[in-house]
Amino acid sequence: MSAKTVYGIDLGTTYSCIAQVDEHGKPVVLNNAENESTTPSVVFFETESNVVVGKPAKEVVAIYPDRCVSAVKRAMGDAHWEREFFGETYRPQDVSALILKRVAEDAEKITGETVEDVVITCPAYFGINEKEATKQAGEIAGLNVLYVIPEPTAAALAYGVDQKEDQVVLVYDLGGGTFDVTVIEINADELRVVCTGGDHQLGGKNWDETIVEHLAHEFEVHTSIPADSLLEDQEVFQELLNSAEDAKKSLSSRQSVTVTVRFEGERVAVEITREEFDELTASYLERTLSLTQQEIEKARSKGCDRIDKLLLVGGSTYMPQVKEAVEERFELEVLQFDPNQAVAKGAAVFGYKCALEQEIKIRLAQETGESADEVDASTVDQEVVDRVQEEVARNHGMTLGGLKETVERRVINVTSRSFGIKAYNAGDRLVVAQLIRVNSEVPASVTQSFSTRDEGQTQADLDCLESRADSDEAEVDDCEEVGSAVLPFGKALPQGSPIEVRFDLAADGLLTVYGKDLTTEEEVTGEFQTGAVMTREEVERSKERAGRIRMAS
Repeated sequence: MSAKTVYGIDLGTTYSCIAQVDEHGKPVVLNNAENESTTPSVVFFETESNVVVGKPAKEVVAIYPDRCVSAVKRAMGDAHWEREFFGETYRPQDVSALILKRVAEDAEKITGETVEDVVITCPAYFGINEKEATKQAGEIAGLNVLYVIPEPTAAALAYGVDQKEDQVVLVYDLGGGTFDVTVIEINADELRVVCTGGDHQLGGKNWDETIVEHLAHEFEVHTSIPADSLLEDQEVFQELLNSAEDAKKSLSSRQSVTVTVRFEGERVAVEITREEFDELTASYLERTLSLTQQEIEKARSKGCDRIDKLLLVGGSTYMPQVKEAVEERFELEVLQFDPNQAVAKGAAVFGYKCALEQEIKIRLAQETGESADEVDASTVDQEVVDRVQEEVARNHGMTLGGLKETVERRVINVTSRSFGIKAYNAGDRLVVAQLIRVNSEVPASVTQSFSTRDEGQTQADLDCLESRADSDEAEVDDCEEVGSAVLPFGKALPQGSPIEVRFDLAADGLLTVYGKDLTTEEEVTGEFQTGAVMTREEVERSKERAGRIRMAS
């Protein structure tokens, strides 16, 4: 008996990708219906019940800009983002679900099996709302999302498959819409994230938009038609964006490229040299270098005094300026590691590890009479465990050592945010008391004592917030709300009565908050619902609607 295949999905800002581990134990990307390894993350709402996703959708963005959605990943976790098509309202989760549904259906045509269990990746900086929104997108697409893992961690997993030596790697991940930088220690026993940072509004699209602005400016110089006129025309703007992306890719292998701009009967051919392109976009590149330096310094402060290699991940690292700049600035061995596919492959590796662990649990459950969810290998006779592991290894064409190396290697992540609650400090000023600090290892559990502020207080409002501040206290205005819970007291309490608050942050970044009044022993568990996260009823309605939508090729 084998556990089901667990697929890895890189749900990207500009392109998405799905992978699995093949019969030889190697992660491989599954091509889409166009026989390409990546699918543009673009959705075209063609009719009320028919959507087009991927390359065909990208090709009509300029024609139907009001019926297409691009770069929806940047809106994940945004409570205010919504779009309406044919009288139906769509949240970021809904649009992302259609992308996930498309890549899953394409994979099913190749494998001949239904894609169900998946691991989806997300930027390392994603907070609780963004991660939960990503998981909900998978649910709406009809998938069973086992984990949502950080993209740099996934890339390091893919890289670490064939690595036998202990090393510290820095993952520089510049995608279409996001930038992550993460320092990771890799050895035979574990993959440990040291620290992580980045910018969720920085990616290849910024380079594209800069080219568009340059083209519009040059058009104005030659025709006297204001550049703003081009940029405000949605159809022309989308055409220029497509031309800009093509020009950017061409400049990776050529010294110059010519783009023709047409507007209001005028036609201007604009030449862009690689040197000019590099100068126009230098500030974005410098921003990535600065963020990278910050993470190197953070790693040093945590006792990691060396970095052995720098891995370039993400499609935007194909730009020559990137590799040249990081080699010059950091003087490290730089590897351009499978930029477009590494993240999906790493998610598949993690999924394969999950599948093997589940298969071992299923077989141990059969041996012990327990359920697979309850069986604990550490309490089972070692001879039984060894026999079961040998059976699973043989079933997958693996050596016992290879299986043990896969399932026993721990993956230890850190949180990209700090988490705390509103409280009054010693100076009687309202601040956010941060229980879990950014770059703390997860899972994490922290308990802290507080006290009531008012005489006769009957409840405590546990307002939970997240921030990027690495400090015991943070300013309320610098934090984002996660959710709140009310801790009722069994009776009115005097001022200064003790309260205990515990934050449990799971490995997937989801937070649970527990509050306890130590006087009356009343307790509360925080189950957060913010505007950015759908309710269970909303998810089910969206899932039912997604099931009715036809996915056109």
